[in-house]
Amino acid sequence: MQLTNDETGTYPVLEALEGERCSFCDRGRLVRGSYKGNAAVICDTCETPGAQLW
Repeated sequence: MQLTNDETGTYPVLEALEGERCSFCDRGRLVRGSYKGNAAVICDTCETPGAQLW
């Protein structure tokens, strides 16, 4: 049986976005975290999610 992303903890989309500049504010960078219980990349300054998976 192949493991899903949830089981391995890897999310290529989120990994690709990590470290990118936030598109909602001028100073933030996207960092891995969670948003409303979902795996996400969130701005370290304004806390807006750049992407989330559910």
